[in-house]
Amino acid sequence: MKNKKKTKIYLFFPLPLTPRPSVSYAFQITYRSCTPQALFPIRVLGSSPDSTRPIKRRFPQLNPISFSKMENVAGNIAIRPSWNNLVDLPASVASLLYNANISPQEVIVELVLQTQQKSYVGWSGMNSGGARNVGIDPIFAQSLRLADKQAVVVNVKIRNHKSSSVFLEPEHLLDWELVELHAAYIESKLIEQSRCVAVGQVLVVYPTKTSSVRLQVTDIGTSAVKYALIDPFAEISIAPKLRQPKKPAPASEKSAKSSRSTSDDTGHGPSVLKRGISLPHPLFDGGELRGEITYELFVNRSEFIHVFLRHDYVSVSIVLGPLSKQNRAPTDSSESAAIDGEKSKDSPTPLLECKQVVARLRNSPNVPDNNVGLSLGLAIALGVENKIGYKVLVRQASKHLSKRPSTFVVHPYVTQTKSSKQLNLNSASSKEENANLCRRLSEQLFRERRLCDSPLTNYLKLPIIPGLLPHGGLLVFKRRTEKHVWIKPFEATPKALPKVEVEADLLRSESFVQETQSSTSLDAAYEMESTIDDILDQIAMFKNSGVMIHGSSGSGKSLILKWAARKCHDTFGYHIKQIQCEKLMNESQELLISTLSKAFNEAVWHEPSLIVLDNLDKILSAETENGDSRMSNQITELFISQQRKIAAQAITKVSILVTGASKESFNKQLLQSHLFDLYVHLRAPDKKTRATILEKYTAEHLNSTFEFDVMDVVQETEGYLPNDLKVLSERMYFQSLHSARNKNSSEMLISKTAFEKAHAGYTPSNLRGVKLEKSGTSWLDIGGLTDAKRVLLETLEWPTKYAPIFASCPLRLRSGILLYGYPGCGKTLLASAIAAQCGLNFISIKGPEILNKYIGASEQSVRDLFDRAQAAKPCVLFFDEFDSIAPKRGHDSTGVTDRVVNQMLTQMDGAEGLDGVYVLAATSRPDLIDSALLRPGRLDKSIICDMPNFDDRLLILKCICEKMDLEPNVDLDKIATLTAGFSGADMQGICYNAYLKAVHDKLNLEEQESSGTNKEQAPTHDFFQVSTEKLAKLRPIEQAALRKQIEKIFDNDSDNSKKDEATPAKSSAPTVPINQTHFEISLKETKPSISASEKQKLNRIYSEFLTGRDGNMPDGSASNEIGGRTTLM
Repeated sequence: MKNKKKTKIYLFFPLPLTPRPSVSYAFQITYRSCTPQALFPIRVLGSSPDSTRPIKRRFPQLNPISFSKMENVAGNIAIRPSWNNLVDLPASVASLLYNANISPQEVIVELVLQTQQKSYVGWSGMNSGGARNVGIDPIFAQSLRLADKQAVVVNVKIRNHKSSSVFLEPEHLLDWELVELHAAYIESKLIEQSRCVAVGQVLVVYPTKTSSVRLQVTDIGTSAVKYALIDPFAEISIAPKLRQPKKPAPASEKSAKSSRSTSDDTGHGPSVLKRGISLPHPLFDGGELRGEITYELFVNRSEFIHVFLRHDYVSVSIVLGPLSKQNRAPTDSSESAAIDGEKSKDSPTPLLECKQVVARLRNSPNVPDNNVGLSLGLAIALGVENKIGYKVLVRQASKHLSKRPSTFVVHPYVTQTKSSKQLNLNSASSKEENANLCRRLSEQLFRERRLCDSPLTNYLKLPIIPGLLPHGGLLVFKRRTEKHVWIKPFEATPKALPKVEVEADLLRSESFVQETQSSTSLDAAYEMESTIDDILDQIAMFKNSGVMIHGSSGSGKSLILKWAARKCHDTFGYHIKQIQCEKLMNESQELLISTLSKAFNEAVWHEPSLIVLDNLDKILSAETENGDSRMSNQITELFISQQRKIAAQAITKVSILVTGASKESFNKQLLQSHLFDLYVHLRAPDKKTRATILEKYTAEHLNSTFEFDVMDVVQETEGYLPNDLKVLSERMYFQSLHSARNKNSSEMLISKTAFEKAHAGYTPSNLRGVKLEKSGTSWLDIGGLTDAKRVLLETLEWPTKYAPIFASCPLRLRSGILLYGYPGCGKTLLASAIAAQCGLNFISIKGPEILNKYIGASEQSVRDLFDRAQAAKPCVLFFDEFDSIAPKRGHDSTGVTDRVVNQMLTQMDGAEGLDGVYVLAATSRPDLIDSALLRPGRLDKSIICDMPNFDDRLLILKCICEKMDLEPNVDLDKIATLTAGFSGADMQGICYNAYLKAVHDKLNLEEQESSGTNKEQAPTHDFFQVSTEKLAKLRPIEQAALRKQIEKIFDNDSDNSKKDEATPAKSSAPTVPINQTHFEISLKETKPSISASEKQKLNRIYSEFLTGRDGNMPDGSASNEIGGRTTLM
């Protein structure tokens, strides 16, 4: 043998390796340069059943080591982190396995303690680095009750059974929650971290480095062996851990448990976890609903045929989620005991409802995938009535009772303890009432409610029966204390109904009692159907979708939320979680975080789900300059992180639906997170929609009709929101009701007078708090400017007056006008009068209201301004001195006006355009305005307010002097001829100065006439005289202030005249006559406010503005042109 490199030796000798002794075997021994003490692999060549069993055998002539070196090896436990269920063997044992070329996947290591306790683990394929150390993970060692440096005996098992199906059960509820949270990871890593299983032993799975899950092995697929290797393709089943408290059994029941059948043990059979839907539900066509109490589970047989092939009855229970609260009865015996004075001697244990109810399987084609339908009686028994999305555990039902109980005991539920007067006094009348109640209950339960047609489980929760069980009750088999025993349905309706006994009442909380289905009706969403359908399509198309609805208060956001939520629930079977954020806006940060976290966890557990957050901008508000936004930022980050975690899960389907006043009212982080795929902006309804809302609401809700054209109401309700139209309809109805002659009429007629009264005192919601300018200037107070008036009426009045004609126009209507001209020629006066003439709201803007030194603040002011105008539409937005607000870009060292111009360009000619908002701008220097604002689509029409000619001046004089008392000798034509070159403001100044002259003369005359009277009783007046020199130096602002003071004098005179007319006993106030002399004196003292040189310069600017404009940008050099502006760059 020593001369050859490889030698084969055949030995024939008996081996005690099989149950059959004295059997000869042939072994092939391979000898490879061996030395004494070497081991050799031996393969059995015979046809014995154990022929493939690898063993170790000493070589006879070389003093080899015995095979017993891998049996009864003494070792010590060495704790080291490995995050698996494998051990490192001592070096001596590991070397034997290495030399034998045995894979670690074929080895099971048996660890025997001094107490003869045995544990079975896998080998990691590594040695522990010591002669006696057995390396093991600390958490796994703790589950096996092993301590560091503890002495153990190691036995290596080579040939082992392989299990193809392993059943596990979490040790604690926390382990089950971790399994749900890391289900996909545990599924992929469990076999990698474990190689063998043993019945009753604990496996530890490590989802992360810092968490572990303990799973107890309940079955390995065979009862022939206690331990086995895990097949790489084995099916691993983990049963859910039910949240049921363990109750110690009384001593009197210990004997009964030993002889009891396996009715309580339903966990070893096949089970299925499905999503539950409580009936009635619109997903089911109604064939599953019957009037009687049934305990049936409606399933799709194709999903259950491989599990419950020959079973018609199953055990149904509810699996609670991490944050679920089940309707549980109180566990304290004092709370659930009889409340008639003492506990019953026959029932020393508390009466608690069974949470595993046996039901009949019914096939239904309407059941959605992965869902089951619970009949009404079954849902009530499990405490999930009117709910959807909960997890239902369906198991094989245990064996039913062969003999039906002859008597059933009913314990009625009560929510309040009885008073002393209501206690049972065992009187004859009370006994008779009890017997009558028992007879009626038996008739109701088993004949009318057909309880005998369904399987009945002991300790079953009964539904409410009006007049008999107002809060429901508990059904108990008499003389049977087992919880999960059940009986099959009666084959036919028994002739003699089962006997029913009514015993002590059970005290239960209000939340435990059967929840009645709420039948709240929603208001009709007129003309909102398309918006709701778009939202539903978005939610149904994408699994984790986000929809934001924003609009003004009263636009219908909450109504759309309710309709979308109901349709998702009824059509798609979604679980709906609604939160009214407005109620949480003043709560603490901890409560807000807890509420949102619980909402997301609940939605994930019940998915597919829809989270509805009404007025979310109340808690996720936008940042403010002076406010503390830390809380809003933190809650927004939490909200975003929660939704992203849900979106990261491949199988989870949770969508969010939120509302707010506007996009800008939300925290900017929320808009930047891209959580929302659809934005719905609710605007004020158009004319057609308003007409539909008015007609349908008055007809369906108020049972009334209009006796005039409803378009008259529509014409006066521009900018009204749907809620405003409903309130206005109710006001019209009550006005008509108040003035109705025939009050017995079934249908009320709304008159035009009722509408006018209702509309007169009502302010729509979008105008409340909006600062609107009210001008007393009428269209007749403006003289001249004939062409400007005509263009303004065409632009502003015609689209409203002739709406049907303009609605069919395919072109975009003009919405911007620039009024330019000489100072004092009536531009501002014309803009303030046109709003009142056309019945439009009027908002006047000055430059300082917009400009702000902070970056972004000026642009926000422009956006807010246009939003304000949009809310008040139809509205005129008037910019006075427009050249100071929107000058040419590139001439501002700070860049503020440049950003304002950019924002105005976007607002005036954006993608949405201006609807019902007209922009008027007035300036005396149109050449300074940025040319982009003067292009079509923005201020596309420019109207010049020129210096008045003779006819214009005459009209101006007539309009101003209409309120004055002119003497016959006043010649207005002569005054108009002498005022060539005067502007409209100059003409007004001449008339006011003439009036002051007349007042002064009259006062002097009165003083002379009343020289002998008491001067203290005479009224005193303060007047001022405007000299010629000072008038020439007045600025336009000073002139405006002077005009306002004179207007106040006129107003006081008119008010006094009205009071005198109302009091006939008093004489009318004296008037101030004005003659030609007063005008001539005023004319001599007044000079034109615009000099000849200034007029020439402006005339040249206006000519170039009309003919010589170009769009070139300035090059930065100083301009020498007329109208050029030089600024610091």
